[in-house]
Amino acid sequence: MDRLMQFLQGLGPEIEGRLTKLLPFADQRPESLHEAMRYSVLGGGKRLRPALTLASFLAAGGGSRTAVVDAACAIEFLHAYTLVHDDLPAMDNDAMRRNRLTCHKAFGEGLAILVGDALQALAFETLAAASGDKADRTVVELAKAAGSLGTVGGQALDLEWEGKNQDPEIIERIDRWKTGSLIACCCRMGCIFAGGDGEKYAKLNEYGEAAGVMYQICDDLLDHAETEQDVAKPRGADKEREKQTYPAAIGVEAARELAVKKSAEAKRAIKDFGREALYLRLLADYLLERKN
Repeated sequence: MDRLMQFLQGLGPEIEGRLTKLLPFADQRPESLHEAMRYSVLGGGKRLRPALTLASFLAAGGGSRTAVVDAACAIEFLHAYTLVHDDLPAMDNDAMRRNRLTCHKAFGEGLAILVGDALQALAFETLAAASGDKADRTVVELAKAAGSLGTVGGQALDLEWEGKNQDPEIIERIDRWKTGSLIACCCRMGCIFAGGDGEKYAKLNEYGEAAGVMYQICDDLLDHAETEQDVAKPRGADKEREKQTYPAAIGVEAARELAVKKSAEAKRAIKDFGREALYLRLLADYLLERKN
């Protein structure tokens, strides 16, 4: 894991620096909106999606990093928008994220809605500007991943099925759409910016789909942790809302076994890649064992 930590620690300042520069400055009008956008994006986070984008870029052959770093930031902007909207009272009604007030608690519900809207627009603006002659392909990739058959569709199912009997088929769809679609998009995006061929694209997509489901299962397992000290967020929120999750449907141990299986599937998808896929293999292990 030392190699992975070196990769993540080296990537961190690069991504944070670009996110900071790409966001509107807080003293630009409307100041309150821009302050809240910066608050929502620059308030910490694992930067998993940029890491997966860059790791996939390297696995597919690499090249100049400038454009792909901005593409990774675009995906992070879109992810931040989904979190701001997910936290709203009409959605998950969360008061804290990353150990501080959620956007709507800090700035009000109306402004939080606008923050999400503006971050989504900024994501596509940033991606289009970074993509050059690839823009027609990359923008479609991100739009599909984020839309009604992706992240937004998964959130809709998540809301629709709250309080109903646990249904593994619905849980799989929620996990694949709400979380897995954007993670798989990161892997495909990295491949596109590296100029990877169709086979690499397919294998990296397969890796991303398995890793995305595994990530969501592990996130749901954190909600079932024995003590709140085991995790970096309040325990039990999903259980209280009777969310559709694998731990609730099949039990904690079976869900853990399924996460291990998905991690193995992800690594198997890239078994024919060489050392250039080292960080993807390490990420599959790291995400399986994460504690927050």
